[in-house]
Amino acid sequence: MNNNNFDEIINSVKSQDSQKETEDFLKKKLNPSQTKKLKEVMSDKGALEQLLSTPQAKALLKKFMEAQDD
Repeated sequence: MNNNNFDEIINSVKSQDSQKETEDFLKKKLNPSQTKKLKEVMSDKGALEQLLSTPQAKALLKKFMEAQDD
């Protein structure tokens, strides 16, 4: 997934009205293997904390926070 895809995901997620719509959007953007891995990570607190501590996740979270300021 490249930066353009991240920007598209961020913009779409910002416009989603519900968690279900966000999940549906991500399922369309991720292949089945990526969707499975995301669900596994989201259900494992340790794995989620490890993922969120990566530089890539921090940069993505920063984009989300900047977008909220708009």
